[in-house]
Amino acid sequence: MTRLLAIDTTGDFCSLALKDGDTVFQCHQSLPRQHARQILPLLDQLIAESGWARTSLDAVVYGRGPGSFTGIRIAAGIAQGIALGADCGVIPVSTLQTLAMEASHADPDVRQLWVALDARMRELYVARYQVEQGLPVLQGEELLITPYQLPSPPDTESMAFTRLAGNGWQTDYGFSDTWSACLALQPSTLTLPRAIWGAELALALLQRDPTVSVAPEHALPVYLRDKVTWDNKPKVGE
Repeated sequence: MTRLLAIDTTGDFCSLALKDGDTVFQCHQSLPRQHARQILPLLDQLIAESGWARTSLDAVVYGRGPGSFTGIRIAAGIAQGIALGADCGVIPVSTLQTLAMEASHADPDVRQLWVALDARMRELYVARYQVEQGLPVLQGEELLITPYQLPSPPDTESMAFTRLAGNGWQTDYGFSDTWSACLALQPSTLTLPRAIWGAELALALLQRDPTVSVAPEHALPVYLRDKVTWDNKPKVGE
């Protein structure tokens, strides 16, 4: 068995999960702008509920972004501190891929996923995934773009096997007519990542590549907004 603690504070939710095989303890609370004050007490409660020692952890999973700058730093810092104390590794997981993981398991027929998170400033964090043996695999790269920089949505036939996830699709930032029509037919139901799905994603990644678990000092955030580009051409799925 692999005993994991997963942390996600990249959005308004403070999301924590402990997982060891089929045994799961989790906490998922909406606490906008309260993560720094609430995460440690919530973590202490969760560990007390489980009865596990922190030193029994095999790895600490954290949402490395993209998302709230402050939230990403909190998750990375907490993960690093706990991993150092437990003498275990950390596994960074993408918040976009975490949402894709949940969406792919919610519908076994899905083959492709588009994930969009609200990045504020009328922009979105966007990524496209192809489901391969139960794992959403990134196609292209994670991007910070406006809705009008999105490439064309899948055609009607492909859309039957495509799902949308993330609160970015629910913004009023202005989508093209083709995307608006697509969203009307298939609205996103998942909004923000949950730590338990970060744990599930980490396990799937770990099975494929044990090197995804790294030393605590490598618990780094991924912001995307510091990738400045002047190229306005759509890039998702190219």
